[in-house]
Amino acid sequence: MTKGTLYVVGTPIGNLSDITLRALDTLKAVDLIACEDTRHTRILLDRYQIKKPLVSYYKQKEREGTERIVEELESGKNVALVTDAGTPCISDPGAILVAKCIELGLSVESVPGPSAVATAMSVAGIYSPRFAFIGFLPEKTSDKNKLMDEVKSYNIPTVYYCAPHDLERVIAYLYEKLGDRPLTVVKELTKLHETVYKGTLSNIEITNDKGEFVLIVEPVEVEKDDIDLEAQLKKLMDEGLSKSEATKRVSKEYNIPKNEVYAVAVKL
Repeated sequence: MTKGTLYVVGTPIGNLSDITLRALDTLKAVDLIACEDTRHTRILLDRYQIKKPLVSYYKQKEREGTERIVEELESGKNVALVTDAGTPCISDPGAILVAKCIELGLSVESVPGPSAVATAMSVAGIYSPRFAFIGFLPEKTSDKNKLMDEVKSYNIPTVYYCAPHDLERVIAYLYEKLGDRPLTVVKELTKLHETVYKGTLSNIEITNDKGEFVLIVEPVEVEKDDIDLEAQLKKLMDEGLSKSEATKRVSKEYNIPKNEVYAVAVKL
């Protein structure tokens, strides 16, 4: 018996017209649609007059949902996986199911569509060939603090997702852990009230806190002349780090080439 295919389908993050032709064709052709919230997905399907059986697949029941969907695939049915908005598996359910399908040798195909992180970067006016996607911050304080210990050394923009009721708290937490940095906040992407706010972690005016938010925190530019490399290196070496280890640490923290830092370390 021929086994089915799992299609990972990107759906609009706001404007329903952003659905791709291939996504529509896929949703019309599959036997079953697995969705984060059946009520939410039905709005999209009704807009395009698509009638298919729906099965709920959400974060709290991912493992149980995976078992059911795998059974459907192994019985020969084709299944589309969607989330409420955007691309599955990117800060949304789906990774457990995809991993299980790959493990079992079941076919998985991507049907790409909108993603909030890429959309936000495209309208933020930030020039950077690279950025780090963080997504939603962990719920546990210990997990958040461990993550921030790593993030604070990044010399590229970092991107976060944030629900409206958490906006002030998240910005305050990032300010506490990262210090004052340039901040871009994008709300309601692709919707009627899409807005881009500019400011810093310590000072940004957001006139409407309703909707979903993407936060982009830029690194602080540090002038080499303002950095006392000798003092930084000596402090680390006094703490027991070797010249090589101290060089790596300072190079990463201040985004200075290792050979320049090591040249100073050798003189100590």
